[in-house]
Amino acid sequence: MKKNDFDGLLKTIEISPESLAELAFETGFITRERLITAQELLYSLCNESVCGTVSYNDIAAQIESECGISVSRQAIWKKVTEPCLVFFEKILERVILTKIGREQIDTIRSSSKFKRILVQDSTIIKLPVKLFKYFSGVANQCSKVCNARIQGVYDIMNEEFISFSIDPYSKNDLEAAPELELWENDLSLRDRGYLINDEIQRHIDAGAHCIYRYKFGTMLLDPITGEPIDLLKELNKKSFIDMEVKLNNKNKTIVRIVAFPVNDPKIADARRRKAKQEKKLRHRRNIWSCFHGQFISPLYPGNKLIIRSCS
Repeated sequence: MKKNDFDGLLKTIEISPESLAELAFETGFITRERLITAQELLYSLCNESVCGTVSYNDIAAQIESECGISVSRQAIWKKVTEPCLVFFEKILERVILTKIGREQIDTIRSSSKFKRILVQDSTIIKLPVKLFKYFSGVANQCSKVCNARIQGVYDIMNEEFISFSIDPYSKNDLEAAPELELWENDLSLRDRGYLINDEIQRHIDAGAHCIYRYKFGTMLLDPITGEPIDLLKELNKKSFIDMEVKLNNKNKTIVRIVAFPVNDPKIADARRRKAKQEKKLRHRRNIWSCFHGQFISPLYPGNKLIIRSCS
């Protein structure tokens, strides 16, 4: 990406050079005026990171070729410190805010009982093979691939990251899930990779609430008879599901399950393709969005809720 294109991208998400400079001074990323601006450093670091493995030489060369400013690799090295990390976190917070919309957040604040709405997710990045012993990855007799897992927890209500970490690839979402500190009247939003029955119980014990996408194969029990529920059969009979069920854990935790058809053809077809690849769909059926967890809302007057995608 060229510098002009990057500047235009920042402009579309309402991040100006002035606001970047202010944020750089606020976080300590830049402590005094220099030839290189915060916007130029942001551009070079982002652009080189997209290309894969980055060196200080690459970043310095990018700044010189695109911005016309000669800078040494030592100068770049001095900038990649803790304030640099905080600066990038703040930029990411602002990008997320432009996707949500401040008006939506203000509406949630005025009408919600939740003190924090925590969104947790992770992504995987590729690293040089020489870091394999620190971050692990995938290996066989012929080759090795080193990966790291980035975990992030963002608080929508307060517009800030609660935690941000780079962990070994072997530390999956199930292992990271119990590490999230819960407060009373929190709401956590997580994908199915974090779904553990005991995690939902932990939310209840802490007075917190949660919404998960349902994980295929999770057993749900009838709250009265205790018999397993054939969810697909229920979905084929009804156009919408909103009911309480029991989880198959020690506490037999009661949760709420909500499912509704996906009406967007593109999204439905994409989910069908993915389900076929994972061998979870043998016939062309309706695609549903379905969620579960422990949740309280005027729209859902009961105590519990579950969220899922199913075919």
